[in-house]
Amino acid sequence: MSFRLNKQTFTAVVPVLVFATVLIAVSDNASAGEWSVGANVLGGRSPIVGEDGVAALFPVVAYKGERFYANLGNPGLSFFNGNADFGGLGYSVFKGDHYNIDLVGKIRAMGLDPDDNSKLRGLHERKAGFDAGVNARWDTGYGELNAQLLTDVSNRSKGQEAIFSYAYPMTQGNWTLRPEVGISWQSSDLTDYYFGVQSDEVTASRSAYEGKSTVTPFAGVQVEYAFTQQTHLIGGVGIGRLGDGISDSPIVDERNVGGGYLGLMYRF
Repeated sequence: MSFRLNKQTFTAVVPVLVFATVLIAVSDNASAGEWSVGANVLGGRSPIVGEDGVAALFPVVAYKGERFYANLGNPGLSFFNGNADFGGLGYSVFKGDHYNIDLVGKIRAMGLDPDDNSKLRGLHERKAGFDAGVNARWDTGYGELNAQLLTDVSNRSKGQEAIFSYAYPMTQGNWTLRPEVGISWQSSDLTDYYFGVQSDEVTASRSAYEGKSTVTPFAGVQVEYAFTQQTHLIGGVGIGRLGDGISDSPIVDERNVGGGYLGLMYRF
């Protein structure tokens, strides 16, 4: 995971937020949906050599309607699976009491800026991207099964990702817990763009490397506490273990990733 709270992230976030706002504004059912605003404090460690830990305050804006939804600033468990997707939008094409199949678009807030890290000097900049795909959820009565297929449509990595997970949401009083375990498969094009080393980037201490398709397992728990009907505390902690296709890269010095977030939301 190479999660960055810099101009790359915000460059990717702004178009999605504007697009989502336009869609909401022209929707006849927008007034019937639920808005949420707030802020998150994010913390974690990047596995990239020479990168410092992440600690930042980030705004949260979300909308949830009958079928359309949009989110910015809530990382969810993708913060721990090497994806760093924490914003996007979706539309439920098929929706039942115990399942839904959605078309989704998500920000891939990953990137490398060699000017910010002396150990990355000589590398080309890697930029944040935007993925589109399909998300499917099935409530089995014994927990939720989730599957997501994504492909880069921003012409950055031109790669794909598949995420499969199992979650068991639990509610007790004002508390809601969502433990989840899963795996993330990332294609060779995706890992090569963000973690590969091209021949013109080789140095005496950095060998060439071509990213390979890889699987990253992850686990974590998300939590929510309702102070009132409108005001909610949200948070999450999790860990992931990067697959060989990422961890074997000479610009990666840590296989295990982890972190957390804590925020406050107001719904209206």
